[in-house]
Amino acid sequence: MEYEAYYTSLWDQVQRPNEDERSYDEIHTKLTQFSAAIGSSNNAKGITREQWIDSLAVAASYAAPGFEWATSENRVLADRWIAEILTHLDIDTSDATLTLEIFQTICAKRVKPYFGSRSGGSQTSQQSYVLMGSGIGGGSKSLFSNSDRWRKQPQCIATFTWALHRIKDKDIAGSISYILPVILALVEDYESQVKVWGLRAALILLDRGDAEFLRKSGIASVVEKSTRDCLVFTSELGFGAELLKLGFGCAIRLAKIMYLQRDDAKYTAHWWKLTERVVADNMYIMDNVAANSALCEQIAPMCEALGPAIARYLRPLVGILTRNLQSPIYLSPPICQLHLVAMKQLEALISACPQRASLYSAEIVGALAFSWSGTHHKQSSGMSNIAQAQELVLSVLRQLIQISPDDVDTAVTRLYDARPGTFSEWKEMVPSSKHP
Repeated sequence: MEYEAYYTSLWDQVQRPNEDERSYDEIHTKLTQFSAAIGSSNNAKGITREQWIDSLAVAASYAAPGFEWATSENRVLADRWIAEILTHLDIDTSDATLTLEIFQTICAKRVKPYFGSRSGGSQTSQQSYVLMGSGIGGGSKSLFSNSDRWRKQPQCIATFTWALHRIKDKDIAGSISYILPVILALVEDYESQVKVWGLRAALILLDRGDAEFLRKSGIASVVEKSTRDCLVFTSELGFGAELLKLGFGCAIRLAKIMYLQRDDAKYTAHWWKLTERVVADNMYIMDNVAANSALCEQIAPMCEALGPAIARYLRPLVGILTRNLQSPIYLSPPICQLHLVAMKQLEALISACPQRASLYSAEIVGALAFSWSGTHHKQSSGMSNIAQAQELVLSVLRQLIQISPDDVDTAVTRLYDARPGTFSEWKEMVPSSKHP
């Protein structure tokens, strides 16, 4: 098969939502034929630079993880194909860093035509950003065509994500007109899976883009507004935990980019809003272990940002963490992981506002007792993280002894009197055991 026809047929292989018509076995078989397709085109001498770049975009759509058609087997084959393409493009295969020209060529051919203004829904954020004289935004037409073709051919999203990972940091600002419309279209979509794809791309932009550029251009503000709905818990098709993790990941990075001065009232107000979102989401998560872990993980960054000001939400945050510690740690590895996460957040919370946290020392000791008792259950003997959980319990207990020795002493003594075999190690830690 002629090379261009070969990679074009592979590009057209993925279609949504015609899942019954897909054949990933056929994709895998086609991917094994890339060397033959290259050889058939006059031993690769008849392949133009434009075709090499275009085929790189196609191969990338099967090499990007996180997409159902990019199975582990397909990614291995796609990576081999990409390595051969990069050799012909004189690009180092060890890191596969793309030049600005190649990145923009890929986007212009295999991403841009599939995106554009969406029919229906809010488009205010896409119309409002200003790009340092780029002419995009402010009500002007988008650089991208007026279509939603990406919904039926989502491989363009995989190609975009793969290429965005490999562009040089310094070239991100110069390619923002190719990057931002795609991210906004995805994060503002109604499908949770699509939001996840968009948030992953947004994290690349926020982690690698120049913070000052993102702040002063207004891009950070636009992305912040577009990702707010991603902070609301949803149970749709099991995406709730990942959406929370990625959504808060973006929100935290954006807050660090947009608000630099701790003494600025806007700084504290913004971080308080994020903390309020954590408290609000907790009301809807219920017994979703993965979502509880994802949500609890956000408390430590809030403590780091707010310091003693986190005390405004101390009561509900303590309640969230102690409630999760009352689940039987020995039932499953995910629940054990939830305990680890919750105790790490307790450490951060106590460190941020120790005096206020001392008011809840007895409540926290009670929750730690549930976790500690569970680690001694016979079902926990084969779990790998039990020893780490016990170390964290003791670490939090030491913190509490430092800030509220009398209350902790009283609580531990009661526990020891009821179950001396389980809490003997605790009893040795409290002041009364050292000064009878």
